[in-house]
Amino acid sequence: MKQYATGLEGENIAEEFLLAKGMTCLEKRFRGADGEIDLIMLDGETVVFVEVKSRPDSRKGMGLMAVTPAKQRRMAHAALAFLAKREWMNVPVRFDVIEISRSGVMHISNAFMPPAE
Repeated sequence: MKQYATGLEGENIAEEFLLAKGMTCLEKRFRGADGEIDLIMLDGETVVFVEVKSRPDSRKGMGLMAVTPAKQRRMAHAALAFLAKREWMNVPVRFDVIEISRSGVMHISNAFMPPAE
């Protein structure tokens, strides 16, 4: 349960961080049939799908490494479900990763392109 609470706290910190950068929150913890997306934000006209990794210690950079190709595929499937639900199939999108650690917040914009099927 502690890990879940840490994850929720990290998502809240990440959301506040992105709101301060001028983004708008569209949805939190979106679940598609094959995956989940922590935050879905709007950055101008770009829909941003955000994976948040909370790290209790300061292993900087480890959050991005935890977003494996399998996780990227699941996020891409969930992103497609979100876009289809809203009938937004022709909007620009990107996938970001936010790592929260004792060192602070690290935002990796355009962290990955979804793997080809």
